[in-house]
Amino acid sequence: MKATDLTPWLDYFKMCRAYEDKGFLEIHQSEQEAYITVPAIHAMSKGDDIRKQFADGSIKKTVRRIRVYALYKTYGEITDTYRPFALHVVKDTAPHDLLYTLLITFRRCWWWPWRKSERIYVVTY
Repeated sequence: MKATDLTPWLDYFKMCRAYEDKGFLEIHQSEQEAYITVPAIHAMSKGDDIRKQFADGSIKKTVRRIRVYALYKTYGEITDTYRPFALHVVKDTAPHDLLYTLLITFRRCWWWPWRKSERIYVVTY
């Protein structure tokens, strides 16, 4: 049996918790949504340019990880882990206006009906 090292995930959750404490990240567990500031999402993603971050998929990885962190915080409360999740990106200065939303949705694959595929949509305002 192969042992899985959960240390990287726990370190990532610790970083997300620090961002929450400083006000850069806000998780709403019951609504399956989160709010994050622009500098925080770009600091969590690799690279400097937003176009490159979208092109190489590092923003998508960050959204998935924040979703996993939200599920980690709601352990036992949410039974359907395939619910849509929205990550709202806001300005870092008050008032925190919405810039765009990254929405993760799931749908069944027609060739594997027991498996679900993931889609990430960008909703601009």
